[in-house]
Amino acid sequence: MSDSKNGFPLKSARTGHWVLVGGVLTALLLIGAYDDPVLAFLTVRWQKLLVATGLHHYAEHLQAGIDGGITKRLLPAVATYAALYLALCLLLLRLVLLPVQWWLAVRLYAGTLAVYGAIVLAGELAGNDAARCAYHLSRQVLDFVISPLPVAGLYVFFKRSLGPLLTTGSR
Repeated sequence: MSDSKNGFPLKSARTGHWVLVGGVLTALLLIGAYDDPVLAFLTVRWQKLLVATGLHHYAEHLQAGIDGGITKRLLPAVATYAALYLALCLLLLRLVLLPVQWWLAVRLYAGTLAVYGAIVLAGELAGNDAARCAYHLSRQVLDFVISPLPVAGLYVFFKRSLGPLLTTGSR
């Protein structure tokens, strides 16, 4: 149930809404604070899954082709962690922003991830030394995206700067 005027829950549902916001925020903070145990858990699960499906040799070959200075963790586990963290960030934003603001936030995240992909691709195409430089640059972009900073920044931006423009329809 939501108020058709602003897209937020009705007053009777606001308590549950804010409990959900608190739960998602707590999960986000715990996953961020305990990233090593979470990654260790995901690594074990992925290793078992890869062995069970017979894809562990392919994963080992793929992992061996990556410079040890780049990552020592299993790539599917790292990707799963990043996707989980990003999903929680977007869910939190969905819970605290208006729908039009949330869609803009999703587009900003997508654009940032596209920049990340372009840097990685450019580094791969440019060669070995450029790949290492591109990795370090792309790693900074990814570390920024997979952090609470964009969530906090987007929330403040939409609530203080752009929020009134989007809710009134002004440009």
